[in-house]
Amino acid sequence: MSADRRRDQILDATRTIVDTEGFAAVTITRVAEAAGITRTLVYHQFTDLPGLLTALIDREAERAMAGLLTVIAETPPAGRDPFTAALQGLISAADADPAAWRMFLMPSEGGPPELYERIDQGRALGRARIIEMLTTPDHPVPTGPDPSLTVHLLHLVGDELLRLHLQDPQTYPADRILAQCAHMAAQLSLPPSPGHGHALPAGRT
Repeated sequence: MSADRRRDQILDATRTIVDTEGFAAVTITRVAEAAGITRTLVYHQFTDLPGLLTALIDREAERAMAGLLTVIAETPPAGRDPFTAALQGLISAADADPAAWRMFLMPSEGGPPELYERIDQGRALGRARIIEMLTTPDHPVPTGPDPSLTVHLLHLVGDELLRLHLQDPQTYPADRILAQCAHMAAQLSLPPSPGHGHALPAGRT
């Protein structure tokens, strides 16, 4: 096995432990057993446990961030408000790699400092996107008496709905989440996008 494939094998085994049992359950011995290799090979690739966890966080953050940036760059389809469209894109990205998204949306105890740095980076990007949605020059959106609180609440709502979907997609499927988002957007007078394209049905992600 090449060094890169071995590295991914070890990181995959580590991610499985983190996703099912949390960071506190990760040890070099557990990872070696899960990957079916010796402890020596793990140490050869990552030097020590902190190095292994940091490498895992870096890889998963890169994957999750790629999905987030794709959503941020997309233009909402015509007829769909930007908040619902953004959450629809996030659900699609999260469904494509749920373990990575759970790591950052539902972090377990014992994670390294790098984990929380990446979480803060993702939240900053999400907040910036919401501000952008609410301040489009051609389509000003009423944000109530306290615009900063509106942004904060929308961010919290989006995080919680995505978290519910990741925790229990059977109870909280995409169509249920998006229908609620569309209702909230209408209550907030968020206008549908005038852009090109076709509005997707609520359940299509």
